Amino acid sequence: MNLYAKLIDPTDAEQVESQRRLLDSAGIRLDPLIDWSLALYNGDKMLATASCFRYTLRSIAVDNEHQGLGMMARLITAVEKEATRRSLDRLLLISQPDDKHLFSAVGFTSLAESRRGVAIMENSSQHFPDFLQKLEADLAKITLNKTATPRRAAIVMNANPFSLGHRFLVETALRECDQLLLLVLSDDPQYGFDFERRLEMVKRGCADLPRVLVAASGPYAVSTASFPSYFYPPTAVDENSQLLNDEAELDAALFVCIANYLNISKRFVGSEPGSDITNFYNQVLSRELVYSGLQLQIIDRLTINGKAVSASSVRNLLNAGDYSAAKKLVPATTWDYLKHLYPIDTESGTEN
Repeated sequence: MNLYAKLIDPTDAEQVESQRRLLDSAGIRLDPLIDWSLALYNGDKMLATASCFRYTLRSIAVDNEHQGLGMMARLITAVEKEATRRSLDRLLLISQPDDKHLFSAVGFTSLAESRRGVAIMENSSQHFPDFLQKLEADLAKITLNKTATPRRAAIVMNANPFSLGHRFLVETALRECDQLLLLVLSDDPQYGFDFERRLEMVKRGCADLPRVLVAASGPYAVSTASFPSYFYPPTAVDENSQLLNDEAELDAALFVCIANYLNISKRFVGSEPGSDITNFYNQVLSRELVYSGLQLQIIDRLTINGKAVSASSVRNLLNAGDYSAAKKLVPATTWDYLKHLYPIDTESGTEN
């Protein structure tokens, strides 16, 4: 067999159609979120294919006639080689219950599983433990005036940008815990600020709160691996969608693993009247955390002049050049940071 790997040219209709036919025969859709795709060929015949979005594998299939011949191992080897060439240090995937053994056999480790048996897997057995151990070590550095085991809680936030609403959520959570883990989403949203800027704004906004640990979420909390629909929400949220429920339940299961390792007993989230996908996620999160013996507390959003403060409102005002209005919705630390990104008059807070 003259087997070779080749990237699929998305502009080549014949290659894309061959990929679709192979996926269709396996009952798998061609994911709309793809950075690149790769296929294994024998001559002109496509025998296996996989696609990648950021660091997440998706749309993986092996031709029915060639299953059980080590084709999956060869496919994953080719994909990992291409990922390394693209400077990706890890790959994650979501596996249906019947396929977990296939991916385990080619080096993927299950990080968490939903109650339905859907698993999030990574091609490393060490990245996730390292992530947890680093968080535990950093939380242990937070000094407290007590000898009892500290009450720990967590917030996972996008902070796009860090607003007075985010600060209100943090302050509310601190009244009910001794140590607060604040995970900032590492994956960039479609619109707004990139991870480095969001993380910096959160760090500045919480610098006066010594009981808060600000850290990157990595791919382990509300990421394009565990919950891609958060970043690319459907036009209409169907609460009965198996896909959406699988994603939200899997992300919740991953958080349960984090919470259990770090002895976190409660997670705080803000109410989300303006986001159908986040409101749906909060509902699933509440159900799944309670099932696992954890608490979820949904905090009503901070309002100013009768309007809920949201990061999207801040972005809209910034994009419209209404800097004086945007300034009223963010902490001074965020405003000081934003002044270097927008043409803002430092005295008046208006456009130069």
